[in-house]
Amino acid sequence: MVDRALRPLTSRALAPLTRTFADVSPDAITGASLVVGIGAAAAAAVGAFWVALVLWLLNRVLDGLDGEVARHERHGGTRQSDRGGYLDLMADLTVYGALTLGIAAGVTATFTGEPLAPVATTWALAALLVAAYYVNLGSYTLFAALLEKRGLGARQRGHRTSVIMPAGLVEGAETVVLISLLLAVPSLAPALFGIGASLVALTAGQRVLWASRMLRAAP
Repeated sequence: MVDRALRPLTSRALAPLTRTFADVSPDAITGASLVVGIGAAAAAAVGAFWVALVLWLLNRVLDGLDGEVARHERHGGTRQSDRGGYLDLMADLTVYGALTLGIAAGVTATFTGEPLAPVATTWALAALLVAAYYVNLGSYTLFAALLEKRGLGARQRGHRTSVIMPAGLVEGAETVVLISLLLAVPSLAPALFGIGASLVALTAGQRVLWASRMLRAAP
């Protein structure tokens, strides 16, 4: 919901790191972000939630940095490669899913028997959140593929991303907040999983309606 407004601020905040790592391959930074993200999921799974939170925030910095480095003049200009964009998206999807399951595992082991985090409910709501993530993914990537087929994709529309990502209720910034809260206050995981799943599902619905209108109007 606020990603577009935050993007210039993020670019400025990352500018010193972008200059420092300008000679590093953006794909290597994406790989590092994936490793750190999986580390965050593993830490959460064993109940080391504060370690997981630090690793998760580092993952988000690296996730922003790879695109900024890719768009740096030393890498050829203003747009990251399709390959880089694809790897970045796949890394994000892997980390989101792994962290959700890692948090569920850590919460159910740490808070077993406590009414705030019953095991069956926690796992069921975590599964709903993962499902909502991937329905949301399909809601815009399938549409983006159809736009590319019609010659109306990200490049033609002047987007900085490899595929069109329409605005929605939950985007990158909101996901950072959700997962950070889950790691900072893990005893509230069932409620946060449920809230997150509901909001992500609403976002998917928004994007389906948007895509339906666009495809009806497009040639």
